Amino acid sequence: MFRSLVLSACLIGVVLGLAMTAMQAVGVTPILLAAEQYEVSDDPHASAGGHHAHEHEGHAGHHHGEEAWAPADGAERLFYTAVSNIFAGIGFTAILLVVMNQLRERGRLALTAGRGLTVGVLCYLAVFVAPSLGLPPEIPGAAAADLESRQLWWLATVVMVAVGLGLLILARGWKRGLGLPLLLVPYAWVPAHEGPLFSNPDPQAVVALSELHHEFIWASGLTNLAFWLLAGLLCVIALKRLKNNGTARSHDEVPG
Repeated sequence: MFRSLVLSACLIGVVLGLAMTAMQAVGVTPILLAAEQYEVSDDPHASAGGHHAHEHEGHAGHHHGEEAWAPADGAERLFYTAVSNIFAGIGFTAILLVVMNQLRERGRLALTAGRGLTVGVLCYLAVFVAPSLGLPPEIPGAAAADLESRQLWWLATVVMVAVGLGLLILARGWKRGLGLPLLLVPYAWVPAHEGPLFSNPDPQAVVALSELHHEFIWASGLTNLAFWLLAGLLCVIALKRLKNNGTARSHDEVPG
């Protein structure tokens, strides 16, 4: 069963990664490229056309490094984006398949399309919406707190919100009451940057960046929602096939 789950996670991860890459190419990447045109280098002697390294995962923010490598725009950038999305898809799917399979075996999850979509929505709330309430997705040129602090906060928020949602939905009795505090604890402290979001000296550039920032939040939100809905559906399909195959093998092993 474990081998089948791993193989399913890899196959689903490839589909999710390619789908996410296609959606990002249409709705997210153009916004990032537009925002990069307004970036101001920290080095006054740096070339205006130089490349900066960006980390544009849903909540991780970004940082700049003069010596950092970045893929060239076009096919190379698309390729590395696809590879990154595929690995992320495999990782998330592996966790999702294991959790959903355990719930199925305990009779807490029916393998239906509706339940798959529900699981996808819950994952979307935990992995994207909850962290975005504290640290919205950022575009190039946006000021942000220390990267390590944001990453640790993002990870802690995802874990606590996921556990909190799980308790609210699956727990019984007094244990269910522990779910709500877990949803609120991450926002007691958020590593937010103090000061203006954009430091570009051109007021018109700041206005343009602010508009791009709002567009980026919406685009990221929609692509992540589609990602998780598709993930929930594909995981249900995979688990249903594994269940049917296991049942068929059991029947074959019964002596006639």
